[in-house]
Amino acid sequence: MAYGQAMDREQLIQRLRARVRRGGPAEQVWWNGELVHVSEAIIRAAELGDDETIRARGDDVVVPRTLLDAE
Repeated sequence: MAYGQAMDREQLIQRLRARVRRGGPAEQVWWNGELVHVSEAIIRAAELGDDETIRARGDDVVVPRTLLDAE
């Protein structure tokens, strides 16, 4: 089953920057199950490869390859 909306790295960075502009509790997101500040998520997103599979929904970002690497 697919999780969230598929997007590329630049789309994810734009989405995260929009969260920073909103401020408040929106300044944190779940990145592969870890709660991180949006600035950290932007750094992580910038480090992703162009061909990376990225899924996002609400406050959640999932990068399946990094989940597999962590195991």
